[in-house]
Amino acid sequence: MERVQVGVIGVGRMGARHARNLAGSISGARLVALADPDQAARERLRAELAVPYSFDDWRELVHLNEVDAVVIATPVELREEIVRECVAAGKHIFSEKPAAKDLATTRRIKELLAGSEIKYQLGFMRRFDPGYAYAYEQIRSGRIGDPVLIRLTSRDASGPPLSYVRTSGGLFVDSSVHDFDLSRWLMNDEVATVYAAGGRFVYPEYAEAGDIDTGVVTLQFRRGGLGLHDNARHSGFGYDIRTEVLGTNGCIQIGYFQSHPVVVLQNGHGSHDCVADFLERFRDAYLAEMKHFIECLRTGCEPSVGVEDGEKALEIALAARESLHTGKPTAVGAAVDEAQGGTRPAAGEGVA
Repeated sequence: MERVQVGVIGVGRMGARHARNLAGSISGARLVALADPDQAARERLRAELAVPYSFDDWRELVHLNEVDAVVIATPVELREEIVRECVAAGKHIFSEKPAAKDLATTRRIKELLAGSEIKYQLGFMRRFDPGYAYAYEQIRSGRIGDPVLIRLTSRDASGPPLSYVRTSGGLFVDSSVHDFDLSRWLMNDEVATVYAAGGRFVYPEYAEAGDIDTGVVTLQFRRGGLGLHDNARHSGFGYDIRTEVLGTNGCIQIGYFQSHPVVVLQNGHGSHDCVADFLERFRDAYLAEMKHFIECLRTGCEPSVGVEDGEKALEIALAARESLHTGKPTAVGAAVDEAQGGTRPAAGEGVA
């Protein structure tokens, strides 16, 4: 394609970020349409970015002749239907993660795409962060020898409301799925077994959703490598995403939690700022992943991250959720797939 004309479905925080990137920062792309039932939010963004078309119904956007590709930034339960319609209309797809929150739906989406010529990219943006991308290249070049241990930390500044948690799929499915994708990617191996534990230390109301606010997962990889992952809905200081990969000949550390590399020392004390949220921390990654998607459409290449990666990361997340419930190690692929979107009651009742 000489120039890719894109429509964005969903104008919340992520949809708006993708729309702004497409409207002004990506060569070879043109933002031509927005769709969202929230008319006020949609029209504000349309006016800001001078977008030609605007719809309440996403189906109208998908079938607009001027649209070549669609960005899906809707609630997860709508994504299968949108993908089905895009495939029927011959529109390429960029989808926010997860592809779906259960394996049955994810695999239906994979089947839909398998019989088509539609290109599909999944929004695992951390792969496109400059630090993570550089680390990946260094590991693949043999810089630290064979990777044998990965440590992944994810901490949000504060947790989402209970209304969100009820339908999120749980901490491991909703949030840790990014770390599980990174673990596969950086270790160049598949996770065989997980063991999880967790509790509710800050948000006791999450018990109503059978979820936790803090969790840890150990990972055993097929070739023998090890992993440690910790995740917290509430850090008390800011947004904190860091990863370390230990190899047989060195170590790579990735990530930061300061917005500026400045520490103020005064009166016997030191202080520095912290990253506020994921939109700030991964600003460059969101732009880079969309540039990659547009470049793939223009050149005919396949996106480097697709629905299969989403499926494998979700398998790990579901195994971690199962392990949390049973208190036992769980083989990846053997976990219960609660396709209706419910979650098992979480373990760790004693700390609720």
